[in-house]
Amino acid sequence: MLNKQKNFSDEELVALAANGDDEAMAHLISAVTPIAKAKASGFANARISNEDLVQEGMLGFLDAVKKFDPSKGAPFRAFAETCINNRIISAVRMNFNSKNAALSNAVSIEADSVDFATGSDPADIISDKFETEYLAELLSSGLSDFERQVIDLRLKNKSYSQIAEELCRSEKAVDNALQRIKSKMRRKLNK
Repeated sequence: MLNKQKNFSDEELVALAANGDDEAMAHLISAVTPIAKAKASGFANARISNEDLVQEGMLGFLDAVKKFDPSKGAPFRAFAETCINNRIISAVRMNFNSKNAALSNAVSIEADSVDFATGSDPADIISDKFETEYLAELLSSGLSDFERQVIDLRLKNKSYSQIAEELCRSEKAVDNALQRIKSKMRRKLNK
């Protein structure tokens, strides 16, 4: 049970929450929810609803609470942000994965959300196809071979150090490549 007079650190709250303290978990959730919302909003053009992405982020947060190890020296908030971000990226990637195309384009079975008379709008189907092709083209065009390799590995959820090791480059080179990719994507999306 939380002591109302004491200000707990995130790390102390995590330890309490991991041991079943609901008040500590509530404090952590209220602190982390805005982070999950901010991370999810970065994928506003994805075919997944923002609410779903926030929920994925919160599942990443719950993983962070379970797996946090203070002996590793990283602050909990940084660890949680990484877990949230990775979970959201995984959800977006899974959504665009061709193996999940049927699920990505599935129609809700809730009676009030389905118009059985008309079914799916062909214009929406074509629009989704072109959107996916456009994003793939954006990712592939204008990138150097190294940048293409970096983004491919990053989309496979590899860390900077894993990418650097696999490509025999420094982590700084990987970070620089990702910054260039972000800059190129912003310029292309703002045209």
